[in-house]
Order: sequence, then structure tokens, then C-alpha cells
Amino acid sequence: MPAKETRETDRLAEKIRAYMEKENMAPRGSGILAGVSGGADSVCLLALLVRIREEMDWRIGAVHVNHGLREEAGEDAAFVRALCAAWDVPFFLKEEDVGKKAEEWRLSVEEAGRRVRYQAFSEAAERFGAERIAVAHNRNDRAETLLFHLFRGTGLKGMGSIRPVRGSVIRPLLDTGRDEIEAWLVQNGISWRTDASNETDAYTRNRIRRRVLPYAEEEICAQSGLHLAQAAELLAQTSDFVERQARARLEICLTFRRKDAAGLDVAAFRESEGLLQTQMIRLLLEELSEGGRDIGQRHILDVQALFERQSGRRLTLPGVLGARREFGQVILERRRAPAPETEKADAEMTAAGRAGAEQADAKISGAGRAGTVKADPGLETELFSRVGETGSAVLEIPGLFTLEMRLLDWEKSHGIEQKTYTKWLDYDRMKSLVLRTRRPGDYLAINDSLQKKSLKEYLIQERVPADERDALPLLADGCHIVWVIGHRISSAVRVTESTKRVLRIHIRGGKENGGESTSASDGGRGGCAHPADRGTDQ
Repeated sequence: MPAKETRETDRLAEKIRAYMEKENMAPRGSGILAGVSGGADSVCLLALLVRIREEMDWRIGAVHVNHGLREEAGEDAAFVRALCAAWDVPFFLKEEDVGKKAEEWRLSVEEAGRRVRYQAFSEAAERFGAERIAVAHNRNDRAETLLFHLFRGTGLKGMGSIRPVRGSVIRPLLDTGRDEIEAWLVQNGISWRTDASNETDAYTRNRIRRRVLPYAEEEICAQSGLHLAQAAELLAQTSDFVERQARARLEICLTFRRKDAAGLDVAAFRESEGLLQTQMIRLLLEELSEGGRDIGQRHILDVQALFERQSGRRLTLPGVLGARREFGQVILERRRAPAPETEKADAEMTAAGRAGAEQADAKISGAGRAGTVKADPGLETELFSRVGETGSAVLEIPGLFTLEMRLLDWEKSHGIEQKTYTKWLDYDRMKSLVLRTRRPGDYLAINDSLQKKSLKEYLIQERVPADERDALPLLADGCHIVWVIGHRISSAVRVTESTKRVLRIHIRGGKENGGESTSASDGGRGGCAHPADRGTDQ
């Protein structure tokens, strides 16, 4: 057990207990796992938790990580193990070659060490059954981190520096200075290990600790470190308040939100306060990247500038993130990995096993029986002849949608369903029918006079985002687009008084005027009809 308490040593234990209660760190009866390196801060943390545990009915455990970077690392582990044995604390040891991990992960040794530590903490906490992981950051660390973030460039959240609580991680010593910690250990006769790497200027944080802060305390104000830590606390509270306001404003500005992307309405965004603008961007980028660790303030400002740029402008952000301006919105997204090049070819689905089976996995039954074609979405798939043979056909694009076609004799009494993903086309006005994506020269007829409009012009007019246009599924008769799936059909194939046969085409997976038509995906847009979908064409 730590040395017998005196009034002076009691004071620090009570201060820590009160701070933990104020910050809601660990309710009575909690399991707490402390990360203990053997240095003064972590030894003090463990000793104080042991001192308080009976009063709070806590279960205390300890985990030590041997990074494999120093010759004396094994001695540090043995020291912590002995300490835990003396204080009746369950001990967990994790040994890892951090230098090797840094190369493997392409990270600095510092960052790789941090990742290894927190992985080890989580694993040990699960084994111990701890709800909380306690780490030994103190008030000096908070001041140093604030300066580090400011020198490197940061936003309001970064100015908040280290937080008392983040998820399951708690920092009971965050309001206690390093001098106070070491004095308490000396008073209690508790020794600690010294890490020689902390005494070099090899790392930026060490230089701030060893040069910058001492200079400020000697030449500017003796309480510089304290004042910086207090400022960090105030900035953290301010950041939390602004974040709550930004989340509320975000609900007004969002045009859509998915796991892999989100859109912000340009007009609503511009009406927001500048500080809320940057916070909304940060929140979305963190959400899309699961933490946003590599996102800096300059990236956020670059995205903010997109709201003043022309449609079509793009940004590449760290990791797999990207941003683009599309008409009245800015879209933040996780970028897709580039698709492999696929040679496009017409695949005639006219007999079992024929027609590009090497690439399209065509499966067709004999005439008169229901047939299903499974086609690669990157291919051009000819359908017209198959419908003519059997009067019906089914085309499945795995992972996207299923297209069902049926040839019918037309009678006016049939009526036409006014649905977005069910269309009736005049069969005899088409010479061929191919499912494909766009290519140069594509057009459609836009009125009863059969006036032509280029597909490119139509998609711009309908505000289809530029990066979606190349993947948009089309039904084409040569360069004549008879149906922009999810949008309109060409006027040239509408059912008229003279129509004799109709081709009824239904997309299983599209949204039929607000309702799901089936469980499949809708034309490659994840089950969501584009805002331009009208559902009023035949």
C-alpha cells in the first residue's frame, strides 16, 4: 500500500476524488484500469486510485506496455509488476516492437507507440472487466498540448487540448501540476522510474516541455503553465457549446446524410455564422472518417471555401475523404477506390451460355420459361431480341437492381401506371434496346415535336451531380436514350393512339413515388430516388 496518509497527502487524494466526481469520471463500484509506465505521473495515479478505492468501492487494475525501444524497458515492466504486487493490484503486461509497427503502419514512432498503448489498454480493460481506462496526463501536459496544437495550426476543438473524459478514457490528474505530483510521491516515500527519452530534444513535445514552457515561466510569468491549462479548459467548454450549436444548425443545412457521404445546402450554410460553418464541416468529416485524426484546420477552411466556388470544383482530403461543389450543395464523402478498367462490349443475351459469358455470367432458360440474365454493371447488355423471343425477360445487375420486361398487346383500356421506376414504351418505335451508361452523342426527345436534347445538357438541367452521371443506368436505342432510369423517358417512345405493342419495364429496387418497389437497390443510387425524379412520364 502507499505510505500512511498525513494531512498533506490526504489533501491531494481528496482533490483527485473531488475532481473525478466533478467530471463524472467513475461512479461508485466501477472497474478502473490504470495505464502505468513506471514514471512519476502514472505511479502517482495508481497510488491515488489505490488510496481512494475502498471509499469508492472501485476495482483497480494496471496495465504496462513494453514498447521494445529501450534497453531498460524490461526493468520498467518489472518495477511496475512489483508495485502492483505490493499494492494488491491485478497486473497486465503487453510487449510490442513499436519500431517495427511504426514501419508497418507508416507512422512516426510516437504515433505508433500511442496506437499500441491504447490498443493494449482496451484489450486489458476487457479482460479485467473495467468500465474506465485511467491515464496520467497532468496539467502541464494540457498546457504543452495547447501550445503544440497552436504552433502546428488548429481549430477551436484542438485549442481545448486534452479533455478530462473522452469515451471510456479518464484523466484524474489533469487538474494537478507535475511539481505537485512529484512532491506528493516524495512525501509518501514512493519511487518512480525515469525515462531517458524524456530528457532529450528529439521530439517536438519534449522541446516544448524542456525549452518553451520553462522560458515562459522564467521570463514572462511564473504561472504561465497554469494559465495555459486554464485557458485550455475554458476553450474546451467553449468548443463544447459551439459544437452543440453546430449540431443543431447542421440539421437545417443538411440536404442528405449517409454513412459514406453528406450534403450541405449552400444557401443555408452561407446564412450560418462563420464559426458554426467550420464546426459543421469538422463534425461531418470526423463522422465520415471515424474520428478525423488527420483532418486539420486548413482542410476545414479549404472545404469552407468550396461554398464560394463554381459547381464542379473538387477537393481531395486526407485518407479517403473528398469534397465537391454540385449545384446548390457541397458534398463531403468517402471516395470510392478506382474501379478496374473494363473493356465495354455489347453482350447479346440470346442463348444459354452465349454472349460474353466470360464477363457477364449470363444465365438464360429456354424459350417460354422465365429467364434471368445476370450481367456485369460495367458491360453494355442487349435486351431487345430476348424480349422478342419470349415476350419477357429479367436482367439482374448484382448489387444494383433487377430490370423486368414484358411485351404486351396494347389496349387503351389498360391505362398507364404513373410511376418513377415502371415505364411503358412503344415497342415498335425501337430498333434495339441496350442497357448501358452514357457515351458521346447521346440524346433524347423532350417533347411531342420530338425536339432533341443532348443527354449531357439534360443531366445538367436536372442537376444530376457530375460524379454520378457516368454511372447512371440508361436504356438506349443506338444514341437515342429511351429511358434515363430514375428520371424521364424519351418522348419518341411514348405510348400514343397508334401504339400496337408496349414494352412494360419495371425496376425492382427503385422508389415508386415515395414507396419502395422491392428490396433491391435503385438503379445504383442506394435505394434513393434523385430529387429530379418526376414519375409523371409514361
